[in-house]
Amino acid sequence: MWALGFRGENIVIAGEDTGYAWQHSALQASYRGWNGTSADHNYNWKDGIIAAIKPTGIPGGTCGLNSQAPCDDGSHGTHTMGTMVGDDGAGEQVGAAPGAKWIGCRNMDRGDGRVESYLRCMQWMLAPTDLAGNSPDPTKSPDVINNSWGCPPSESCGSNEFALLDSAMEQLNNAGILFVSAAGNSGSACSTIADPPATSSFSFSVGNTTVADVIAGSSSRGPVTVDASNRRKPDVSAPGTAIRSTIPPNTYADLNGTSMAAPHVAGAAALLMNALPQLRRNPQAVIAALQGTARPVSIVSNPNACGNIAIDVYPNNHAGFGRINVFDAYQRVLRNGFE
Repeated sequence: MWALGFRGENIVIAGEDTGYAWQHSALQASYRGWNGTSADHNYNWKDGIIAAIKPTGIPGGTCGLNSQAPCDDGSHGTHTMGTMVGDDGAGEQVGAAPGAKWIGCRNMDRGDGRVESYLRCMQWMLAPTDLAGNSPDPTKSPDVINNSWGCPPSESCGSNEFALLDSAMEQLNNAGILFVSAAGNSGSACSTIADPPATSSFSFSVGNTTVADVIAGSSSRGPVTVDASNRRKPDVSAPGTAIRSTIPPNTYADLNGTSMAAPHVAGAAALLMNALPQLRRNPQAVIAALQGTARPVSIVSNPNACGNIAIDVYPNNHAGFGRINVFDAYQRVLRNGFE
């Protein structure tokens, strides 16, 4: 896709995570709030942590509460954003779509979120506001959102909260925003995809593959039984093992997990929407293209037929439709049109 001149230009990628080190040398130039000389965080950044979640330490961690500029009180969010857009212009090209612009919302306090913090960021993505929370503008919403987080029971997610998060994701889908999520890292047993947003039918859930196209043993599997839906998940898989990307304040590290796989899918979606602008605001067409061209992978950590779907049948509950191939997805749309 890069060789064809498609690097994500004119597409806005968003992240909801631990925050973002926006001044990292591989992230600053692509931050939508940076014009090359000065920053404007209005409509480009939201801190969803307005009250302490962690009971110990400084409220809100190193970011504090309601930070008025992007920050990351860990490294997780910065790493995921690097996988989407990272490029320092001097050889560190870690992002799938380095030509895209990015915006972000912090939904966790030192890695710990609550339903209200997750919903706060999802609402902001639907119609970003200024830093005071005023004048929402849906024209500034992103094209795709990466969500490398899960809401387990320990973070207040029960059956009622599943419905709340589902409703929020549905509204984002209705607004034409692709909602990508990490499947989780509780594998290799069946039905280990148990936390939203990965469980939801409104979320494009992603499993973790290695460089050898093997599903990582830790990658969570379907079917989703926690909500009695028996829903097949994940939807697709992507590289998520030993992924080099950005971490604060201005360096790099290799990390593992579906958290690293999901941003590859968000970046791939940005490349497709850049190459084929008709795909913007049409998440189902993007999903159809990526699913329809995904490739089989090896499944060795759990060869059982999760949900009575054998591992050599696609889609299955280990890898979904398989490992994505964005160039093949692009060619499929050129051949078949928009589905």
